[in-house]
Amino acid sequence: MRLSSATAALLLAALAAGAARAQSSGGAEAFDFLLLDANARAVGMGGAYTALATDSNALLYNPAGLARVRVSEATFMHNQHAQGVSQQYIGAALKNGLGLQLNYATLGDVPRTTLSNPGGTGSRLNVSDTSLGAGYGREITPDLSVGGGAKYFTESLGELSVSGYALDVGGLYRMPDVKGLTFGASLLNLGPAVRFAAAAEKLPTTLRAGAAYEKKLPHNDVTVAFDLTKSVLDKIRLGFGAETLIDGRFAVRAGFTTRQEAGIGLVFGLGWVGSKVGADYALVPMGDLGNAHRISFTLRWGRSDDPATAKSPEEGSPEGRLAQAQAAMDRGDYVAARSFLIVGLRGLPKGDRRRVRFQERLGSLHLLQKDFRGAIQAYAEGVNLAFADGYSDQSVADSYIGIGMCFTAGRNYPDAERAFRKGLALGPSPAALEVAQAQLKRLTKEPLP
Repeated sequence: MRLSSATAALLLAALAAGAARAQSSGGAEAFDFLLLDANARAVGMGGAYTALATDSNALLYNPAGLARVRVSEATFMHNQHAQGVSQQYIGAALKNGLGLQLNYATLGDVPRTTLSNPGGTGSRLNVSDTSLGAGYGREITPDLSVGGGAKYFTESLGELSVSGYALDVGGLYRMPDVKGLTFGASLLNLGPAVRFAAAAEKLPTTLRAGAAYEKKLPHNDVTVAFDLTKSVLDKIRLGFGAETLIDGRFAVRAGFTTRQEAGIGLVFGLGWVGSKVGADYALVPMGDLGNAHRISFTLRWGRSDDPATAKSPEEGSPEGRLAQAQAAMDRGDYVAARSFLIVGLRGLPKGDRRRVRFQERLGSLHLLQKDFRGAIQAYAEGVNLAFADGYSDQSVADSYIGIGMCFTAGRNYPDAERAFRKGLALGPSPAALEVAQAQLKRLTKEPLP
């Protein structure tokens, strides 16, 4: 096959799949199958998913979303696109921040042409694209998360096949003072140009930025989202989406996108959200090209660590948050523990004495992570809250003992001993009592440097 034939096949592939990509970039960018939406929920919301991708589809939109996955899940998607194009996608995300994805798109067999036979040679060639990726997300604070990913991809046009790699980075920020408002940004498909026959093809490097607002109402949750995308060889594209989730189970969606040149850009979707199984459908009208249909299924396993979606009043109570935080600390999941504590603190009014216990647990969490400065600050905030209201309790005593542990780690033994004795005098919990007694015994019997 001559180069002109490969180029023609590439143009055909890009144009046939162009409803999910910008027409101005169709055929101009090789590997632009990397821009295809996959999850039916995201498609049903006009692709406005940069600030919502906290699930098994995070690697497609914003790898920082992997840090906010609270229950492990996997998504399987089939896309019956227009003009015979089809796409299969598998994505998985674990509670520890890891994610995987496999994306495959094909036109099937297309007529083979050459310069001398522009009408076709009578034979056919297969056109397909595949990418395999992995990523990781981490919460820096309860409101800020970052993530990154890497992918390996191939594009095949008959006997001609090329491959390359790309990197993705992203961030999510949840507004602490506006509950439900999240901003997201990602930079996708960063990598070197790939030589395709005689030409060096740039990757479709894309900047995404978006915002989403989620509002919980008595019988349904409402989500609205907005996205802006800019690919390196395309103009700015916009996406809008809205979703209502009725009784926490049945979802109705609608959206609009300017990435779609075929049709007017409207999209629609439905979904069913179960605790272990979910299903989503999206309809994309594409004018003279017909309609595209996406169907995806999601499987979830394990217990959710999302402190904002407790399943019972007990789990959602301050005491429930403390218990969940302690359980997360016991298993070493410090990110989840901090989220439970921060959410619990925000739900308590000023003057509530339980704030002192939350501060003491935050201090203990910092202590476990060997962040002694952060631990002392958290302990001290709790002690000051108690003293401002003129009382002292077990939480204050435990805070002093925690401060003593921080001083001990910093070899400030005189202040450590005073903190331990202060905590013992105020009546600590049994566990803290045992720690303080053991530390005082060691400090008074061993020579201090």
